[in-house]
Amino acid sequence: MKLLKTAFIAGAVLLAQIGVAQADECTKAQGLVDKAISHYAAVGKEKSFADFMDKGNKEWVDGELYVIVATMEGIFKAHAINPKLIDNPQLPALKDTNGVMIIQEMIRTGKETPTGGWAKYTWTHPETKKLAPKQTWVKVMDNQLFMVGCYP
Repeated sequence: MKLLKTAFIAGAVLLAQIGVAQADECTKAQGLVDKAISHYAAVGKEKSFADFMDKGNKEWVDGELYVIVATMEGIFKAHAINPKLIDNPQLPALKDTNGVMIIQEMIRTGKETPTGGWAKYTWTHPETKKLAPKQTWVKVMDNQLFMVGCYP
């Protein structure tokens, strides 16, 4: 019985640590958006977008965290993980498995909370390859959506 109790406590501690790590990732996502906006303001659009698109640059691509920049119409202009999404006119119609129009949710969040807000939807988790809740921190700068997603 004592062994079972110890195993239960160890499991609960591990789950709590995982939850904290995921929350930390979402806090890091918010910070990465602010950092990207500052970089954009300092070096301009062309240089910052090139930096954001460099998949090997750990400053802008850190595991599941990476910078996305889109127009207010939902057309991606920077996305290091999947450059095929750049200038894709089909993207604003993308839906998740629950019918949430993902890009429209990002646009709505940016318009309603330009100083920062979470767009929430379902997406395939890169590690588990299973559908999972995902959220993307969206902030508007220079009439563009600066975004970084995480799995809460």
